[in-house]
Amino acid sequence: MTDCSFLDRLREPKIFDMSMFDWFSSLFGAYLIGKYFLNLTSIFSYSIWMVVWTFLGVYVHYLLGVHTMLGYYLGVNPKPIRKKCETN
Repeated sequence: MTDCSFLDRLREPKIFDMSMFDWFSSLFGAYLIGKYFLNLTSIFSYSIWMVVWTFLGVYVHYLLGVHTMLGYYLGVNPKPIRKKCETN
């Protein structure tokens, strides 16, 4: 058990052992890029962009050697080691 930072606390809620905060912040960033830089307008183009963004994220994590649960589920990397936070 270790002390946790504010970011570690934000990452505690998980679905399928993947941080909900990381998913929401990543997809929100993809939305902003799609809207303001790529000028996407249709739901279909946004859907394709979100899938591309997700796989780009998996690829970048792979290149940097960062193990993620999505990468683990896709067979790209071993299961990441999670630290346990102290509860008060």
